[in-house]
Amino acid sequence: MGTLVVKALKYLLLVHISLTFIYTNEFASASPVTPPAAKMSRRLVAVQGMVYCKSCKYSGIDTLLEASPLQGATVKLACNNTKRGVTMETKTDKNGYFIMLAPNKLTTYAFHTCRAWPMNPGPAAATVTCTVPSQLNNGTTGAMLKPSKSINIAERDYVLFSVGPFAFEPACTR
Repeated sequence: MGTLVVKALKYLLLVHISLTFIYTNEFASASPVTPPAAKMSRRLVAVQGMVYCKSCKYSGIDTLLEASPLQGATVKLACNNTKRGVTMETKTDKNGYFIMLAPNKLTTYAFHTCRAWPMNPGPAAATVTCTVPSQLNNGTTGAMLKPSKSINIAERDYVLFSVGPFAFEPACTR
């Protein structure tokens, strides 16, 4: 009689485990109800960043220690959206800062196709010999845009994207 009870308990335990497995998998495999995606509003694109001149001491090293802002450097923005490609350039101010307001045909829907990089160190570089583009923050291959905040310029809504900071370095001998 004892073995019969043990066999019955084992059978009941097996049935219980099987039913638990079927029950939990039935609900686990059901697709969760997802709400419809919120429609993202299309806004204009603005890109900002800084360009520096690195010291010879740190040439070839990914750092901005002892770097100074570079005035007049040219920064290029290129967006390779096959339908509406955009290319534009701007120069840095005396603090090495730049901001570009992209044309109306470039919106936040296509920002992922954009890259920015420093093109030319500008006239100030002639006196400091800071002429070699640095790979810092993808400065030679093109940096992806990172959204930072929403802004309003002239009653128009923009998303301000940041890149860099970028740098040029002197052609130093080590």
